Amino acid sequence: MRALRTRLLVALATVLLSTWAIGFAIQYVNVLERQGGEIDGMLRNIAEQILQSLPADIATAGQQQQFLLSGETVPAEGKFGALGFQAWEHGTGRRLMSSRPAPAHPMAPDFVDGFADATVAGVSWRVFAVSDADQRVQVQVGVPTSAIRAELMRWLGPTLLTALLLLFGIGVAIWLVIHWSLRPVLRVSKSLSTRAPLDLAPLPEHGLPNEFTPLVRSFNQLMARLAQALQHEREFIGEAAHELRTPLAALLTQAQVLQHASDQEEAGEALEHLIAGIERTSRLAQQLLDTARVESGGSAARAQDVDLAMIAGMVADEFELVALRSDQSIEVEGGHAPVHGDIDDLGILVRNLLDNALRHGGPGTRVRLETWVEDEGHARMATLSVADNGPGITDGDYERVFERFYRAENGHRTQGIGMGLSLVERVVTSHGGQLRCGVGLEGRGFGITIQLPASKGQR
Repeated sequence: MRALRTRLLVALATVLLSTWAIGFAIQYVNVLERQGGEIDGMLRNIAEQILQSLPADIATAGQQQQFLLSGETVPAEGKFGALGFQAWEHGTGRRLMSSRPAPAHPMAPDFVDGFADATVAGVSWRVFAVSDADQRVQVQVGVPTSAIRAELMRWLGPTLLTALLLLFGIGVAIWLVIHWSLRPVLRVSKSLSTRAPLDLAPLPEHGLPNEFTPLVRSFNQLMARLAQALQHEREFIGEAAHELRTPLAALLTQAQVLQHASDQEEAGEALEHLIAGIERTSRLAQQLLDTARVESGGSAARAQDVDLAMIAGMVADEFELVALRSDQSIEVEGGHAPVHGDIDDLGILVRNLLDNALRHGGPGTRVRLETWVEDEGHARMATLSVADNGPGITDGDYERVFERFYRAENGHRTQGIGMGLSLVERVVTSHGGQLRCGVGLEGRGFGITIQLPASKGQR
């Protein structure tokens, strides 16, 4: 029943059989009523004609010898062959005459004129009795009900067999039509089964039934998105491999320098460079993992009501020691900013913004995180601002700063990896928000403002 062809065939066959069964039942009832009326009319007509054909001296004529048929005469079949009649004298109950199929006893024992159903010698009869005007003689004409049923079955058998053969032929025709109609779908299925694993070319839509075209079109759109995602994944792997190659080579170089250092000062300098390279590589690996997590999707399924102010405070606490080592300060201001989103992705967003500000701001930098809710047209937006008073970037870099692996070429920004802000943009996009960048604190530095839809019902 999982096959569409089987479902269609069963559904159509069920409707067809039900319709035919109802029609056949109605016709059967009508035939029974019509046959009953015809048989009653025949019995009455025969009885009246026999009565009118009897001579007035029937009382003596019935005792005379009767004529016999020749031996070559073939008895009639069906209800006519089983038809019998009797003539009885009123008063005495004496049988005056009867036909050969008729029983020896009266078919209407009560001798009441009219139609009756009687059982004589274990045989059920349909009888009609009629008497003359002087109530001298009664003629009884009857036919066994078994003969009536046999006559009906002789009509019903061929009719039923013909109908069943027609239904079988219609069923075969329906099956062939369904199979023919689904051939384009089978071609699409065969095309998919013979494809290479990474062949995401669109399926042909020409020649498909109208009911399947939207399905194939949606599938093609899905494959187009998969092809785009696969291409992005390939580009990301290539770029990540390129970015990892440089720090790993630097780590190897510094390790070799440390191994062959001739004095303590040279060894200390090589060790500092080695530690810095390890930190940079570790940061790159973490951002690669964060990027893979964000781009894997599923943030909508993990979404819940969270507060950007709470996330900003937690991330600021994490970076407090890092800021103190470089004589930097972190300020968290503002009120509640409730949003509906993935708390882990939002944590990645705030963490990258703060890390970007501290890392590129330089020693003594002041970083401020501020949250609030504001109206934007007909929507309420939860806003997060991260700004610093560091060296900032040029206006020309504002357009490219969110590109993956892009690094601005001024101040301390050359120390970055170029993934933090691109990851921020992906998180904002996945949550249906928007961002903008500009000047930071005290008319200098760098600042980013994030706006996400506020949680419904929050004020």
